[in-house]
Amino acid sequence: MRFVFLVVAFVTFLLDRVTKILAVKELHHPVDLIPGFLTLWFVENRGAAFSLFAGSSETVRKLFLLVIPVAVVLAVFYYAFTRRELSLRLSVALGLIAGGALGNLYDRFLKGSVIDFIDFHLGSYHYPTFNVADVGVFLGTVLLIFSFRKS
Repeated sequence: MRFVFLVVAFVTFLLDRVTKILAVKELHHPVDLIPGFLTLWFVENRGAAFSLFAGSSETVRKLFLLVIPVAVVLAVFYYAFTRRELSLRLSVALGLIAGGALGNLYDRFLKGSVIDFIDFHLGSYHYPTFNVADVGVFLGTVLLIFSFRKS
């Protein structure tokens, strides 16, 4: 199942990179895919989820947005390769988390910010703009929770 982990991590990272490249090249203005609900538009996020730490000092930003995520990615890879057996669900969960985290870390190391482009809104409610890497981390976390839940 380690092969599944690596494939899922690679595919998640690759999808994130491709979609971010397309966002940079093509999203010069907002594109309403579903008017009043789903818009694609290019945003550079210097913070974390919900723009946390965007206005923080460089030291705080580096600690929370580079050092800790690198430690998490290393811990995920360590766990995936030292555990005696991995279930399919756990392999996919860890792969989604690792690939998503690596996708956003790639941006942070190169540019100091993350490219976001998926924007949900409904009436006055507006969910923070996000990207494919964020989806991978979220879905991987949900699967991880279910992987450890006793049946």
